Amino acid sequence: MEIETVKGKSPSFVWMYLFFVYLLLAIIPVAWCLSYNSPQLRGQLISITPWFLEINFILMVIGFAINFENFKFLFGNIKIRQWYLVAVLLLLGVIMAAFVAPRVHRIFYDENIYLNIGQTMAAQKKAAMCADGVNNFGEYHCNQLEHNKQPYGYPYLISIVYRIFGYSELGGFLLNNFIFGIAIVTAFLLGFLLCNSFAAGIYSALIYALIPENIIWANTTAAEPSAALFTALVVLAGVICVREKNFSSLFLFSVLLPFSVQFRPESMLIVPVVGLIFLLKDRRILTDVRFYMLMALSFALVIPHLVQLHAVSGENWGSPGARMSASYFISNLKVNSLFYLNNIKFPLIFTVFFATGVILRNQIREELIIITWFIFFWGVFLTFYAGSYEFGQDVRFSLVSYMPLSLLAGLGLFKLEAIFSQKNLGKIFKFAALAVIFVSVSGFLPHVRTIGEEACQARADHRFAMEIAEMLPDNSLVLTHNPNMFLLWGKNAAQAAIATNNEQLIDHYFQKFTGGVYFHYNYWCNVDDPREQSFCNNILSKYETTLIIEYKERGYTFGLYKLNKNIKLDF
Repeated sequence: MEIETVKGKSPSFVWMYLFFVYLLLAIIPVAWCLSYNSPQLRGQLISITPWFLEINFILMVIGFAINFENFKFLFGNIKIRQWYLVAVLLLLGVIMAAFVAPRVHRIFYDENIYLNIGQTMAAQKKAAMCADGVNNFGEYHCNQLEHNKQPYGYPYLISIVYRIFGYSELGGFLLNNFIFGIAIVTAFLLGFLLCNSFAAGIYSALIYALIPENIIWANTTAAEPSAALFTALVVLAGVICVREKNFSSLFLFSVLLPFSVQFRPESMLIVPVVGLIFLLKDRRILTDVRFYMLMALSFALVIPHLVQLHAVSGENWGSPGARMSASYFISNLKVNSLFYLNNIKFPLIFTVFFATGVILRNQIREELIIITWFIFFWGVFLTFYAGSYEFGQDVRFSLVSYMPLSLLAGLGLFKLEAIFSQKNLGKIFKFAALAVIFVSVSGFLPHVRTIGEEACQARADHRFAMEIAEMLPDNSLVLTHNPNMFLLWGKNAAQAAIATNNEQLIDHYFQKFTGGVYFHYNYWCNVDDPREQSFCNNILSKYETTLIIEYKERGYTFGLYKLNKNIKLDF
């Protein structure tokens, strides 16, 4: 079905109607944000966000279903044995992620928070982490909800896994293994469609599957792998739109777009990228009234996320200074450029293929789209206070740049193969290139297997928490800075700060939890932060306690105390 343009069959009153629809959609978030302060907005978003994500996800499932014929037409010429090769790359990437990279958390305690938010969304349809929760006979319930500043797309995906398979940390790790596999296939599909070549698609998927940091982070529960996948999926949907020019493809794009921007704050940058696809590939779509009708649906679905961005705009994100500043540009530019050149964490051979794809031009529009995509998702961190790829574990920010990089590198490999094929050396080049790639990547396997020193004390705290969770009696509660992980493990837990701010609630705990009230002396009790330390010191100074177990690592002390009902008296 061909696109209907304005000049064709679209009456002026339809455009006037759309104008008022968009005006209303613009007024809603503005009026919402002006009517309430940030704490009020956050409280409202806790209940509203899950329903919008749920509707959006259902519409995406419908979108993929009604595009079956489009997929069949676009990829119908790919032979079965070629699909087997795609499946091999998928399995290669997933196996390396699941069995070569260590299955560990690397971002503390964000990953535990994501998992707990997913648990709360699955159980109560609330987009929040839990500050006070219980697990009664296998039923989880959060009594005190706390809004989180990060977008909720990834926790929503976790909630789906938890609905189907139950609550576990393993479920989060397996979800990211699965997401990585789908991303590899997406790299192939994008390479195939953008370059009109099966070989280019295979090369793109191969490179994406073998990027060391991709493999490492695919075996965590971080949000970046899913952010990378969904930005790629919306680009794929945009490419299919300009190919097929029918309602079903427009619908899939319109429902993927609002979902894809809700994984990380910079995910919104995919909007101008897909806009460039329409501008360069087929501008007629931008004159189709149905496009604007469906974009109105996209606008409506993303309203809570826009309000979320406003509500958390005052957060310092861990920095006492400016979060974004030109003063960070030079240092971040140096580090983040050398990252792709020094052959330490990223294979230099992939950078060479990427440069080849840029230099040997023959598909200008497609290459411009991919280059813009890369520049946006690489360059956005250059002015960010924590944007350096060598800043702790912030190398994870590089993951959102890997899809466009892999596409251009795959295109570069394809162009080189074409040049050698003209001299009847195509097969020799192909085997030589694959040999160089696998030998190069093998040198990064020790890095892939390394857990690393970053966050070692927090990781020790997590291990200690798992140990003491097994020791806690039935119908007991543990006070801790991080109740998220205990709640996921089926225990009752609450924020340690409650002992300082709500003494009556602690008295209620003593009455309710006959197995006892315990205190987890954790990572935050050790850090040089007077506020966090005060919550720990107040408990130990206010209540009579019995030390159950203690553990020390690298100058940090972790312990489990049992609290007695008697409050210490000062004489």
